[in-house]
Amino acid sequence: MEERLKNFAIANKREFDEAEPPFGVWEKIEKELDAKKLMAVKNARVVRLSLLFKLAASITIVVAAGIFLWQYQYRQATDLANIDPALAKQQLHYASEIELKVNELKSLENKEPQLYNEFSSEIRKMEESYQKLQNDLPNSPNQEETVKAMIRNLQIQTEVLNQQLNVIKQITDSKNQQNEAQSI
Repeated sequence: MEERLKNFAIANKREFDEAEPPFGVWEKIEKELDAKKLMAVKNARVVRLSLLFKLAASITIVVAAGIFLWQYQYRQATDLANIDPALAKQQLHYASEIELKVNELKSLENKEPQLYNEFSSEIRKMEESYQKLQNDLPNSPNQEETVKAMIRNLQIQTEVLNQQLNVIKQITDSKNQQNEAQSI
């Protein structure tokens, strides 16, 4: 086959030399080559962009998973039942007791606003102290001791509320005795 092609080229050499390509063939070829290069560049950009989107999606998934795990560990560290179930029960008991006593104290708000403000400011300070202990709990090297301090804070709040309610009762009894004495 090669031999036939070679013989044909030699036999028709003159016709090959005489024929001229049509005008603008090279420009047309160059335009087609430029168009192919441009398509190749666009395809490369599309590939690069899709690669960037895939990379961004992967990073987003990894960051979201990291945040989820961090929050899960934070919740586990602050869950008192994971640290000491008995202390968690005590905490729940004192917290509910405090809530009841604070509601009793609120009944004083309209009758004795100055006394109520004084009492509630003391409780607010102790509650802030409790919140600080609770915020420090996840990073505490000895979480059980921190929980015990939190429980002790709740016990003190309960004692203070009991004393405040006793003071209120004494004031109320004193006023009732004065009213009875005046009516007699």
